[in-house]
Amino acid sequence: MNTPLTRTTREMKKHNVVLVVNALKALNSATKADLSAQTGLSVATCGTVLNDLCLTGEVLALALDASSGGRPAQRYAYNPDFFSVLSLYVEGNNASARIAALITSATGEALEQLDAPLQPFALEHFFDAIRGIVSRYPNLQAMGIGLPGVIVDGVVASCDIALFEHLPLVQILQEKFGLFVQVGNDMNYTAYGFYRSNCPQETGPVAYLLQPEGECTGCGMVINGRVLQGASHFAGEVSHLPLAQLPGSKMIERLGDIIVTLVAVVNPVTVALSGPQLNALDLADIRRHCQSLIPKQHLPALIYRPSIEQDYLQGIAELTLESYSFHLTFEL
Repeated sequence: MNTPLTRTTREMKKHNVVLVVNALKALNSATKADLSAQTGLSVATCGTVLNDLCLTGEVLALALDASSGGRPAQRYAYNPDFFSVLSLYVEGNNASARIAALITSATGEALEQLDAPLQPFALEHFFDAIRGIVSRYPNLQAMGIGLPGVIVDGVVASCDIALFEHLPLVQILQEKFGLFVQVGNDMNYTAYGFYRSNCPQETGPVAYLLQPEGECTGCGMVINGRVLQGASHFAGEVSHLPLAQLPGSKMIERLGDIIVTLVAVVNPVTVALSGPQLNALDLADIRRHCQSLIPKQHLPALIYRPSIEQDYLQGIAELTLESYSFHLTFEL
């Protein structure tokens, strides 16, 4: 008698696919035995998953390994051309904005990086820029967008670029381009990109502070490898901290006060700092200010980042790829 396929069985199979795909990407190429050792699944289960993924083109069967006396093992690799991902962010205001974009393969390799001014900014110009990229990459399947604002369930609740405010941006982009779309906060993406490139094994909190010229301080945090969003996606909005600003107070003191607040609340192991008015020499003054308020043994390492661009784009690319890969496996 055939046993009906239960939801539990289906979910187990999908879970096995996730394990095999993640292991294959991490190893670059692998045999069934390699994947079995990496995932804890049986060789037979790994073989079944690989066969199914090869049929869809998601995985490639490579050359056989050299024989060591027995039957040579088949080697496999994830197909980098199975899809590509667009990572894009917008910064500025309604009068003058800028788009930075990165196109990556299904395995995360950079294919192209773009930079374009939008003066004056208009939503149609934003959509046209995306349309041009989509037309040149027919295998583009996922898009991640970063904005300087608060995004809740795909809707832009607030944004420094007012034209985006209250737009159901995920829905609009999905309808226009037919792609998987993820929209997120600029500092959350930036903090995650920094974390992935500098301390991917760190389990303690990692924070990223940005001091834009003439604008409010931004902050993103990663804890145990996950971006801290908060109950209403408002975590990191440190410009709302009720910190007293004395006459003549300096940016260094403001950033030091924010770091002290972060230490008291989440106790980060590392804080990255960036901004056009900030330089590497300022970090010593910031640390001294912090030490005047809390014991130095509680202070995090301070790391200067001359620009947020690469951290930002990497964060968008990695989080979008992670979300789309999960969607690809678990979509009904």
